[in-house]
Amino acid sequence: MAFFLLVLVNAALFIRPSEIIPDLEAIPIYNLLISSCFLLAFPAVQRELTRRSLVETPISVCVLGLLPAVVLSHLSHFQRGYAQDAGISFLKVLVYYLLIVAVLDSPGRLSRFLNWLAVMIGVVTLLALLHYHGIMTVAHMNVMERDDVDPATGQIITVLQLFGTGIFADPNDLCLMLTIGIGLSLYRIGDRRSALRGLWLVALVGFAYALYLTRSRGGFLAMLGCIVTYCLARFGWKKAIPVTVLVVPLMFVLFAGRSTNLNTSSGTGQGRIQYWGMAVPWFRGSPVFGIGAGMLPDAIGKEAHNSYVSGYAELGFVGGTLFLGVYAATFWGLFQLGRFEDQIQDPELRRIRPYLLAMAGGYAVGMLSLTRNYINPTYLIPGLAAAYLRLAAADARVPVPLPRCDGWHVKRLVVLSAASLLAIYGYIRLFARFG
Repeated sequence: MAFFLLVLVNAALFIRPSEIIPDLEAIPIYNLLISSCFLLAFPAVQRELTRRSLVETPISVCVLGLLPAVVLSHLSHFQRGYAQDAGISFLKVLVYYLLIVAVLDSPGRLSRFLNWLAVMIGVVTLLALLHYHGIMTVAHMNVMERDDVDPATGQIITVLQLFGTGIFADPNDLCLMLTIGIGLSLYRIGDRRSALRGLWLVALVGFAYALYLTRSRGGFLAMLGCIVTYCLARFGWKKAIPVTVLVVPLMFVLFAGRSTNLNTSSGTGQGRIQYWGMAVPWFRGSPVFGIGAGMLPDAIGKEAHNSYVSGYAELGFVGGTLFLGVYAATFWGLFQLGRFEDQIQDPELRRIRPYLLAMAGGYAVGMLSLTRNYINPTYLIPGLAAAYLRLAAADARVPVPLPRCDGWHVKRLVVLSAASLLAIYGYIRLFARFG
Protein backbone atom coordinates (compact mmCIF):
# COMPACT_ATOMS: atom_id res chain seq x y z
CA MET A 1 0.00 0.00 0.00
CA ALA A 2 2.87 2.39 0.79
CA PHE A 3 4.31 1.78 -2.69
CA PHE A 4 0.96 2.48 -4.32
CA LEU A 5 0.66 5.75 -2.37
CA LEU A 6 4.23 6.72 -3.30
CA VAL A 7 3.32 6.35 -6.96
CA LEU A 8 0.25 8.54 -6.41
CA VAL A 9 2.35 11.10 -4.52
CA ASN A 10 4.61 11.45 -7.55
CA ALA A 11 1.66 11.50 -9.93
CA ALA A 12 0.20 14.43 -7.98
CA LEU A 13 3.62 16.13 -7.94
CA PHE A 14 4.35 15.70 -11.65
CA ILE A 15 0.96 15.80 -13.37
CA ARG A 16 -0.68 18.32 -10.99
CA PRO A 17 -4.32 17.25 -11.56
CA SER A 18 -5.65 20.38 -9.80
CA GLU A 19 -4.02 22.54 -12.48
CA ILE A 20 -5.51 20.47 -15.29
CA ILE A 21 -8.95 20.23 -13.66
CA PRO A 22 -9.62 23.55 -11.85
CA ASP A 23 -12.47 22.04 -9.80
CA LEU A 24 -9.87 20.04 -7.85
CA GLU A 25 -7.95 23.11 -6.66
CA ALA A 26 -9.67 23.19 -3.27
CA ILE A 27 -8.51 19.63 -2.46
CA PRO A 28 -4.95 19.34 -1.03
CA ILE A 29 -4.32 16.16 -3.05
CA TYR A 30 -0.55 16.05 -2.69
CA ASN A 31 -0.55 16.76 1.06
CA LEU A 32 -3.16 14.08 1.73
CA LEU A 33 -1.27 11.49 -0.29
CA ILE A 34 2.19 12.14 1.13
CA SER A 35 0.85 12.25 4.71
CA SER A 36 -0.87 8.89 4.23
CA CYS A 37 2.23 7.39 2.63
CA PHE A 38 4.42 8.67 5.46
CA LEU A 39 2.16 7.14 8.13
CA LEU A 40 2.16 3.74 6.42
CA ALA A 41 5.90 3.78 5.75
CA PHE A 42 6.91 5.28 9.11
CA PRO A 43 8.69 2.14 10.42
CA ALA A 44 10.75 1.96 7.22
CA VAL A 45 11.53 5.69 7.43
CA GLN A 46 12.69 5.22 11.02
CA ARG A 47 15.17 2.57 9.85
CA GLU A 48 16.66 5.10 7.44
CA LEU A 49 17.47 7.35 10.39
CA THR A 50 19.45 4.82 12.42
CA ARG A 51 23.16 5.40 12.87
CA ARG A 52 24.13 2.29 10.88
CA SER A 53 21.90 3.23 7.95
CA LEU A 54 23.21 6.79 7.82
CA VAL A 55 26.86 5.70 7.94
CA GLU A 56 26.18 3.46 4.95
CA THR A 57 24.26 6.16 3.04
CA PRO A 58 26.28 9.39 2.61
CA ILE A 59 23.60 10.76 0.25
CA SER A 60 21.05 10.69 3.07
CA VAL A 61 23.45 12.36 5.50
CA CYS A 62 23.92 15.28 3.11
CA VAL A 63 20.16 15.65 2.52
CA LEU A 64 19.42 15.46 6.25
CA GLY A 65 22.21 17.94 6.97
CA LEU A 66 20.58 20.47 4.68
CA LEU A 67 17.65 20.87 7.09
CA PRO A 68 19.73 22.39 9.94
CA ALA A 69 21.76 24.28 7.33
CA VAL A 70 18.57 25.91 6.01
CA VAL A 71 17.44 26.83 9.53
CA LEU A 72 20.87 28.11 10.62
CA SER A 73 21.17 30.24 7.50
CA HIS A 74 18.37 32.40 8.95
CA LEU A 75 19.05 31.98 12.67
CA SER A 76 22.59 33.25 12.15
CA HIS A 77 20.95 36.56 11.18
CA PHE A 78 18.43 36.34 14.03
CA GLN A 79 15.53 35.79 11.62
CA ARG A 80 13.45 33.27 13.57
CA GLY A 81 10.34 33.66 11.44
CA TYR A 82 12.20 32.98 8.21
CA ALA A 83 14.02 30.09 9.87
CA GLN A 84 10.76 28.46 10.88
CA ASP A 85 9.13 28.88 7.46
CA ALA A 86 12.16 27.71 5.52
CA GLY A 87 12.71 24.79 7.89
CA ILE A 88 9.12 23.55 7.57
CA SER A 89 9.27 23.94 3.79
CA PHE A 90 12.47 21.91 3.46
CA LEU A 91 11.22 19.33 5.97
CA LYS A 92 8.51 18.45 3.44
CA VAL A 93 11.20 17.91 0.82
CA LEU A 94 13.13 15.74 3.27
CA VAL A 95 10.05 13.57 3.92
CA TYR A 96 9.66 13.07 0.16
CA TYR A 97 13.30 11.98 -0.15
CA LEU A 98 13.07 9.59 2.81
CA LEU A 99 9.94 7.97 1.37
CA ILE A 100 11.74 7.30 -1.92
CA VAL A 101 14.62 5.60 -0.12
CA ALA A 102 12.49 3.72 2.42
CA VAL A 103 9.65 2.44 0.23
CA LEU A 104 11.71 1.29 -2.77
CA ASP A 105 13.14 -1.62 -0.80
CA SER A 106 13.20 -4.34 -3.48
CA PRO A 107 14.46 -4.59 -7.09
CA GLY A 108 10.90 -5.17 -8.27
CA ARG A 109 9.58 -2.05 -6.59
CA LEU A 110 12.44 0.05 -7.92
CA SER A 111 11.90 -1.20 -11.47
CA ARG A 112 8.13 -0.66 -11.33
CA PHE A 113 8.58 2.81 -9.88
CA LEU A 114 10.91 3.74 -12.77
CA ASN A 115 8.19 2.57 -15.16
CA TRP A 116 5.58 4.72 -13.45
CA LEU A 117 7.95 7.68 -13.37
CA ALA A 118 8.43 7.43 -17.13
CA VAL A 119 4.66 7.30 -17.62
CA MET A 120 4.16 10.42 -15.46
CA ILE A 121 6.77 12.37 -17.38
CA GLY A 122 5.18 11.10 -20.57
CA VAL A 123 1.76 12.42 -19.53
CA VAL A 124 3.18 15.87 -18.71
CA THR A 125 5.05 15.89 -22.04
CA LEU A 126 1.99 14.83 -24.04
CA LEU A 127 -0.20 17.51 -22.44
CA ALA A 128 2.46 20.15 -23.10
CA LEU A 129 2.79 19.13 -26.75
CA LEU A 130 -0.97 19.04 -27.30
CA HIS A 131 -1.29 22.51 -25.78
CA TYR A 132 1.68 23.84 -27.76
CA HIS A 133 0.23 22.67 -31.09
CA GLY A 134 -3.26 23.96 -30.26
CA ILE A 135 -4.88 20.52 -30.25
CA MET A 136 -6.27 21.07 -26.76
CA THR A 137 -6.15 23.77 -24.10
CA VAL A 138 -4.72 22.92 -20.70
CA ALA A 139 -5.44 25.24 -17.78
CA HIS A 140 -2.38 26.90 -16.18
CA MET A 141 -0.20 25.96 -19.17
CA ASN A 142 1.39 28.60 -21.37
CA VAL A 143 3.56 28.88 -24.45
CA MET A 144 6.21 31.55 -24.10
CA GLU A 145 7.04 33.96 -26.93
CA ARG A 146 10.63 35.17 -26.77
CA ASP A 147 12.45 37.64 -29.03
CA ASP A 148 15.80 36.29 -30.10
CA VAL A 149 18.54 37.07 -32.60
CA ASP A 150 18.97 34.81 -35.61
CA PRO A 151 22.72 33.98 -35.55
CA ALA A 152 22.74 33.56 -39.34
CA THR A 153 21.05 36.84 -40.33
CA GLY A 154 21.31 38.98 -37.21
CA GLN A 155 17.57 39.73 -37.40
CA ILE A 156 15.20 39.70 -34.42
CA ILE A 157 12.94 36.67 -34.56
CA THR A 158 10.19 35.35 -32.28
CA VAL A 159 10.55 31.83 -30.92
CA LEU A 160 7.95 29.83 -29.03
CA GLN A 161 9.07 27.89 -25.96
CA LEU A 162 7.30 24.83 -24.62
CA PHE A 163 6.04 24.92 -21.01
CA GLY A 164 4.71 22.31 -18.61
CA THR A 165 2.40 22.71 -15.62
CA GLY A 166 3.04 23.41 -11.94
CA ILE A 167 6.69 22.98 -11.01
CA PHE A 168 7.46 22.55 -14.71
CA ALA A 169 5.89 25.86 -15.77
CA ASP A 170 9.25 26.97 -17.11
CA PRO A 171 11.11 25.61 -20.16
CA ASN A 172 14.25 24.90 -18.14
CA ASP A 173 12.39 23.02 -15.41
CA LEU A 174 10.53 20.98 -17.99
CA CYS A 175 13.86 20.11 -19.60
CA LEU A 176 15.16 18.60 -16.37
CA MET A 177 12.22 16.19 -16.34
CA LEU A 178 12.55 15.51 -20.06
CA THR A 179 16.18 14.58 -19.49
CA ILE A 180 15.07 12.06 -16.88
CA GLY A 181 12.46 10.82 -19.34
CA ILE A 182 15.16 10.31 -21.98
CA GLY A 183 17.25 8.31 -19.50
CA LEU A 184 14.26 6.15 -18.51
CA SER A 185 13.37 5.52 -22.16
CA LEU A 186 16.92 4.40 -22.93
CA TYR A 187 16.75 2.10 -19.92
CA ARG A 188 13.61 0.38 -21.20
CA ILE A 189 14.81 0.25 -24.81
CA GLY A 190 17.88 -1.60 -23.54
CA ASP A 191 15.71 -4.40 -22.13
CA ARG A 192 15.92 -7.03 -24.87
CA ARG A 193 13.26 -9.15 -23.19
CA SER A 194 10.61 -6.43 -23.38
CA ALA A 195 7.90 -6.52 -26.04
CA LEU A 196 7.38 -2.78 -25.64
CA ARG A 197 10.76 -1.57 -26.86
CA GLY A 198 9.13 0.06 -29.89
CA LEU A 199 6.78 2.01 -27.63
CA TRP A 200 9.71 3.22 -25.53
CA LEU A 201 11.48 4.31 -28.71
CA VAL A 202 8.45 6.45 -29.56
CA ALA A 203 8.58 7.90 -26.04
CA LEU A 204 12.29 8.69 -26.47
CA VAL A 205 11.59 10.58 -29.69
CA GLY A 206 8.71 12.43 -28.00
CA PHE A 207 10.88 13.52 -25.08
CA ALA A 208 13.65 14.68 -27.42
CA TYR A 209 11.16 16.58 -29.62
CA ALA A 210 9.65 18.29 -26.57
CA LEU A 211 13.11 19.24 -25.33
CA TYR A 212 13.83 20.77 -28.75
CA LEU A 213 10.62 22.83 -28.54
CA THR A 214 11.64 24.31 -25.19
CA ARG A 215 14.48 26.10 -27.02
CA SER A 216 16.33 25.94 -23.72
CA ARG A 217 20.11 26.19 -23.72
CA GLY A 218 20.29 24.86 -20.19
CA GLY A 219 18.04 21.98 -21.22
CA PHE A 220 20.27 21.16 -24.18
CA LEU A 221 23.34 21.13 -21.92
CA ALA A 222 21.46 18.90 -19.45
CA MET A 223 20.74 16.44 -22.27
CA LEU A 224 24.41 16.46 -23.29
CA GLY A 225 25.33 15.84 -19.65
CA CYS A 226 22.96 12.88 -19.60
CA ILE A 227 24.40 11.41 -22.81
CA VAL A 228 28.06 11.91 -21.89
CA THR A 229 27.56 10.47 -18.40
CA TYR A 230 25.75 7.46 -19.86
CA CYS A 231 28.61 6.81 -22.29
CA LEU A 232 31.16 6.98 -19.47
CA ALA A 233 29.14 4.64 -17.26
CA ARG A 234 28.20 2.20 -20.01
CA PHE A 235 31.40 1.98 -22.05
CA GLY A 236 34.20 3.23 -19.79
CA TRP A 237 36.57 6.14 -20.42
CA LYS A 238 38.41 4.75 -23.46
CA LYS A 239 35.35 3.69 -25.45
CA ALA A 240 33.28 6.67 -24.32
CA ILE A 241 35.56 9.22 -25.98
CA PRO A 242 35.01 8.13 -29.61
CA VAL A 243 31.29 7.56 -28.99
CA THR A 244 30.95 11.02 -27.48
CA VAL A 245 32.92 12.60 -30.33
CA LEU A 246 30.37 11.14 -32.76
CA VAL A 247 27.18 11.74 -30.77
CA VAL A 248 27.68 15.27 -29.41
CA PRO A 249 28.15 16.98 -32.83
CA LEU A 250 25.08 15.10 -34.05
CA MET A 251 23.07 16.60 -31.17
CA PHE A 252 24.19 20.09 -32.22
CA VAL A 253 22.88 19.39 -35.72
CA LEU A 254 19.56 17.90 -34.60
CA PHE A 255 18.86 20.66 -32.06
CA ALA A 256 20.25 23.52 -34.13
CA GLY A 257 18.76 26.88 -33.18
CA ARG A 258 18.45 28.84 -29.96
CA SER A 259 19.23 25.77 -27.84
CA THR A 260 22.68 25.30 -29.39
CA ASN A 261 23.65 28.98 -29.29
CA LEU A 262 25.91 28.73 -26.24
CA ASN A 263 27.53 32.14 -26.61
CA THR A 264 28.35 33.61 -23.18
CA SER A 265 29.76 36.95 -24.31
CA SER A 266 26.33 38.58 -24.60
CA GLY A 267 22.59 38.01 -24.15
CA THR A 268 21.11 35.73 -21.51
CA GLY A 269 24.28 33.65 -21.28
CA GLN A 270 26.34 36.65 -20.20
CA GLY A 271 23.50 37.87 -17.99
CA ARG A 272 23.49 34.67 -16.00
CA ILE A 273 27.23 34.76 -15.46
CA GLN A 274 26.81 38.30 -14.15
CA TYR A 275 24.15 37.09 -11.71
CA TRP A 276 26.64 34.51 -10.42
CA GLY A 277 29.18 37.29 -9.99
CA MET A 278 26.67 39.40 -8.08
CA ALA A 279 26.21 36.52 -5.62
CA VAL A 280 29.92 36.34 -4.73
CA PRO A 281 30.01 39.42 -2.41
CA TRP A 282 27.04 38.03 -0.48
CA PHE A 283 28.90 34.77 0.08
CA ARG A 284 31.94 36.70 1.26
CA GLY A 285 29.76 38.61 3.71
CA SER A 286 28.33 35.41 5.27
CA PRO A 287 30.75 32.61 4.34
CA VAL A 288 29.82 30.08 7.03
CA PHE A 289 26.02 29.89 7.14
CA GLY A 290 25.07 32.18 4.24
CA ILE A 291 22.56 34.99 3.91
CA GLY A 292 19.48 32.78 4.34
CA ALA A 293 17.71 30.13 2.27
CA GLY A 294 15.76 31.75 -0.56
CA MET A 295 17.12 35.25 0.13
CA LEU A 296 19.51 35.68 -2.80
CA PRO A 297 16.87 36.93 -5.29
CA ASP A 298 16.03 39.76 -2.87
CA ALA A 299 19.71 40.54 -2.47
CA ILE A 300 20.68 40.75 -6.15
CA GLY A 301 17.25 41.40 -7.68
CA LYS A 302 17.26 38.19 -9.72
CA GLU A 303 17.59 34.44 -9.36
CA ALA A 304 21.23 33.44 -9.65
CA HIS A 305 20.24 30.77 -12.21
CA ASN A 306 22.77 28.38 -10.72
CA SER A 307 21.85 26.03 -7.86
CA TYR A 308 25.44 25.63 -6.69
CA VAL A 309 26.12 29.38 -6.58
CA SER A 310 22.81 29.88 -4.77
CA GLY A 311 23.65 27.09 -2.34
CA TYR A 312 26.90 28.74 -1.28
CA ALA A 313 25.48 32.27 -1.12
CA GLU A 314 22.30 31.35 0.76
CA LEU A 315 23.58 28.51 2.97
CA GLY A 316 27.27 29.39 3.25
CA PHE A 317 30.15 26.97 2.90
CA VAL A 318 28.46 24.51 5.27
CA GLY A 319 25.16 24.26 3.42
CA GLY A 320 26.71 24.71 -0.03
CA THR A 321 29.04 21.79 0.66
CA LEU A 322 26.12 19.62 1.79
CA PHE A 323 24.11 20.50 -1.32
CA LEU A 324 27.05 19.70 -3.56
CA GLY A 325 27.60 16.56 -1.51
CA VAL A 326 24.14 15.20 -2.35
CA TYR A 327 25.12 14.76 -6.00
CA ALA A 328 28.81 14.10 -5.30
CA ALA A 329 27.85 11.13 -3.09
CA THR A 330 25.43 9.97 -5.79
CA PHE A 331 28.18 9.94 -8.42
CA TRP A 332 30.82 8.43 -6.11
CA GLY A 333 28.57 5.57 -5.12
CA LEU A 334 27.31 4.74 -8.61
CA PHE A 335 30.74 4.99 -10.24
CA GLN A 336 32.40 2.91 -7.52
CA LEU A 337 29.72 0.24 -7.86
CA GLY A 338 30.70 -0.08 -11.53
CA ARG A 339 33.90 -1.86 -10.48
CA PHE A 340 31.78 -4.65 -8.98
CA GLU A 341 28.89 -4.64 -11.43
CA ASP A 342 29.54 -8.22 -12.54
CA GLN A 343 29.06 -9.35 -8.92
CA ILE A 344 25.43 -8.18 -8.83
CA GLN A 345 23.20 -11.21 -9.31
CA ASP A 346 19.91 -9.60 -10.30
CA PRO A 347 20.08 -8.72 -14.04
CA GLU A 348 17.78 -5.71 -13.66
CA LEU A 349 19.93 -4.24 -10.90
CA ARG A 350 22.98 -4.67 -13.13
CA ARG A 351 21.24 -2.82 -15.96
CA ILE A 352 19.96 0.16 -13.98
CA ARG A 353 23.28 1.69 -12.87
CA PRO A 354 24.42 3.53 -16.05
CA TYR A 355 20.94 4.95 -16.60
CA LEU A 356 20.71 6.28 -13.05
CA LEU A 357 24.11 7.87 -13.54
CA ALA A 358 22.96 9.39 -16.83
CA MET A 359 19.88 10.94 -15.21
CA ALA A 360 21.97 12.25 -12.31
CA GLY A 361 24.47 13.72 -14.76
CA GLY A 362 21.76 15.45 -16.76
CA TYR A 363 20.09 16.94 -13.68
CA ALA A 364 23.41 18.04 -12.16
CA VAL A 365 24.37 19.87 -15.37
CA GLY A 366 20.88 21.37 -15.67
CA MET A 367 21.24 22.96 -12.23
CA LEU A 368 24.16 25.02 -13.55
CA SER A 369 21.57 27.29 -15.16
CA LEU A 370 18.68 26.91 -12.70
CA THR A 371 18.17 27.66 -9.00
CA ARG A 372 16.37 24.58 -7.70
CA ASN A 373 17.85 23.86 -4.26
CA TYR A 374 14.64 23.38 -2.30
CA ILE A 375 12.21 21.44 -4.52
CA ASN A 376 11.31 17.75 -4.49
CA PRO A 377 12.51 16.76 -8.00
CA THR A 378 16.07 17.81 -7.12
CA TYR A 379 16.18 15.01 -4.53
CA LEU A 380 14.37 12.38 -6.61
CA ILE A 381 17.41 10.98 -8.43
CA PRO A 382 19.63 10.99 -5.30
CA GLY A 383 16.81 9.15 -3.50
CA LEU A 384 16.60 6.56 -6.28
CA ALA A 385 20.39 6.21 -6.22
CA ALA A 386 20.46 5.69 -2.44
CA ALA A 387 17.77 3.00 -2.69
CA TYR A 388 19.53 1.36 -5.62
CA LEU A 389 22.99 1.31 -4.01
CA ARG A 390 21.61 -0.44 -0.95
CA LEU A 391 19.78 -3.05 -3.04
CA ALA A 392 22.76 -3.67 -5.30
CA ALA A 393 25.18 -4.04 -2.38
CA ALA A 394 22.84 -6.53 -0.67
CA ASP A 395 22.50 -8.53 -3.92
CA ALA A 396 26.22 -8.73 -4.71
CA ARG A 397 28.04 -12.06 -4.39
CA VAL A 398 30.91 -10.39 -2.52
CA PRO A 399 30.95 -7.42 -0.10
CA VAL A 400 30.97 -4.18 -2.10
CA PRO A 401 33.05 -1.35 -0.55
CA LEU A 402 30.70 1.53 -1.30
CA PRO A 403 31.39 5.03 0.10
CA ARG A 404 30.61 5.42 3.80
CA CYS A 405 30.00 8.57 5.80
CA ASP A 406 33.30 8.59 7.68
CA GLY A 407 36.14 11.02 8.23
CA TRP A 408 37.72 10.27 4.86
CA HIS A 409 34.46 10.95 3.05
CA VAL A 410 34.00 14.28 4.86
CA LYS A 411 37.57 15.39 4.05
CA ARG A 412 37.17 14.49 0.41
CA LEU A 413 33.88 16.38 0.21
CA VAL A 414 35.36 19.50 1.84
CA VAL A 415 38.26 19.47 -0.64
CA LEU A 416 35.85 19.03 -3.56
CA SER A 417 33.71 21.88 -2.26
CA ALA A 418 36.67 24.22 -1.91
CA ALA A 419 37.87 23.31 -5.41
CA SER A 420 34.36 23.93 -6.78
CA LEU A 421 34.23 27.36 -5.17
CA LEU A 422 37.59 28.26 -6.72
CA ALA A 423 36.40 27.01 -10.11
CA ILE A 424 33.19 29.06 -9.89
CA TYR A 425 35.11 32.17 -8.87
CA GLY A 426 37.70 31.67 -11.62
CA TYR A 427 35.00 31.17 -14.25
CA ILE A 428 33.24 34.36 -13.20
CA ARG A 429 36.48 36.35 -13.27
CA LEU A 430 37.27 35.09 -16.77
CA PHE A 431 33.87 35.44 -18.44
CA ALA A 432 31.78 38.04 -16.57
CA ARG A 433 31.63 41.37 -18.43
CA PHE A 434 30.39 43.96 -15.93
CA GLY A 435 29.97 47.49 -17.22
